[in-house]
Amino acid sequence: MIFANASLIESEKERNLCTKFFAGYFFNEFTAGYAKRIVQFNRYIQEVSGREDLGLQSPNVSFDTHAYLCHERLRSKLSDVLISDPARQVFLFIETKYLSNWTYAADVAKGMERLDKVFDTDKKPHLAQATQHYFLLTSRRKEEAAGRPVQQYAPVTGPIFVPTPARPAEVTEGDTAEPAKSSFTSLLYWEDLAQMCDRSEVRQYMEARLKLCVSSSRNQHKSGYFLPGA
Repeated sequence: MIFANASLIESEKERNLCTKFFAGYFFNEFTAGYAKRIVQFNRYIQEVSGREDLGLQSPNVSFDTHAYLCHERLRSKLSDVLISDPARQVFLFIETKYLSNWTYAADVAKGMERLDKVFDTDKKPHLAQATQHYFLLTSRRKEEAAGRPVQQYAPVTGPIFVPTPARPAEVTEGDTAEPAKSSFTSLLYWEDLAQMCDRSEVRQYMEARLKLCVSSSRNQHKSGYFLPGA
């Protein structure tokens, strides 16, 4: 069973969770409630991004999409999950985080820089009508554990903090201040996506996995959840 909730040996990797959840259920057109989930997902994306031009009608899902597929001189990964609607030229790039932590520099800034190169309409005029957005998918539980919004994670076993945008330095006459870097706000949450699922088995499966996001142990195989009889 894809969404078994008994104790079992299962990979704790983000890729395992992504393929099970997105391909096995959420964006699987052969599962009940598919059309309803697309409507809910579009509404969610609009609320998070503040954009009305990212709606999907016939989404395609790709995992570990690398940049060479879109740009001849880039070799790095574009996103963990790419949700696209080619007919409408809508591309949603999602960096996923499950048990691992994230930082703005490594997981947001570099990803958005690569997308700027891919969607350079001066060099690729055929993408002039394309719409794209970069998201980061994480767990709300880490924010709840921190007791405040989280935009950068310290190690799971340590305190979690929020870096605030740098304040402009004191400006002397004749100098100009550099603008403060704005916070990244396009955060998606596993918990929100799980609530869009009609099947209780899927919600229970995600609930059990997401409990591990604030586990005190980084070695998940010490947990009886992954190793029966441990």
